[in-house]
Amino acid sequence: MTRGALLSAAVLVALVVGSPAVHAEHECEVPPEMMQVSAKLPHLAARLRAHEPVNIVAIGGASTTGTAAGSPDLAYPHRLQVALTKLFPDVPITVVNKGVPRQSTRQMVGRFATDVIPEDPILVIWETGISDAVRGIEVDDFTSALQAGIDEVKNRSIDIVLVDMQFSRSTATVIDFERYLTAVHGVADLDGVYVFPRYEMMRYWSEQNMFNFDEVAADERARLAARVYDCIGRKLAQAIKLAVQ
Repeated sequence: MTRGALLSAAVLVALVVGSPAVHAEHECEVPPEMMQVSAKLPHLAARLRAHEPVNIVAIGGASTTGTAAGSPDLAYPHRLQVALTKLFPDVPITVVNKGVPRQSTRQMVGRFATDVIPEDPILVIWETGISDAVRGIEVDDFTSALQAGIDEVKNRSIDIVLVDMQFSRSTATVIDFERYLTAVHGVADLDGVYVFPRYEMMRYWSEQNMFNFDEVAADERARLAARVYDCIGRKLAQAIKLAVQ
């Protein structure tokens, strides 16, 4: 299988059955320890306390654009906006989707000045690592790019949350995600940045047979992907709520 095909497979791992509007909350359950958040989002917290408009930018790859679901409205950034609006109904909240498929971490950092900062965000959500792992980019290069992006955001008094990779049994056997996961969490720990544990959550859902990530017919993929994106958006909203308390 080519690396391009592997990346396409990685994009499509977030697959479950049904529509995000109708599935039950319990279908997104994860162990409590996965929802522990020690890092804080002070700038976002201040904006929420003041009941001032909140702009959030989500930057990432195909799973940010919602490629597998077929629509940005079904991607996790939009589902996050819907969930945050319910959690903070007295604050106007906008989540701007700046996903571009198949970009490396360093390529995304190159877009911060043009695609992220001009949106005047108080929070940046950065989903990264999949393309780097698929391409086999040196972990040191990945780490330095990640650090550069975090520094650029934090130096502007903007909060940042990282979102790590997706999981499926099939891609985990052919793509070495572990080194990149270790790098993401290592850099984040040093910088006091929260990493939303998407990889761990999706592995848990797979192991519990809550969602079928690997044996999915092609004609089911779009609506199946929407289910996981919705779960990710809602879980991320819950984590953000914990980080601003």
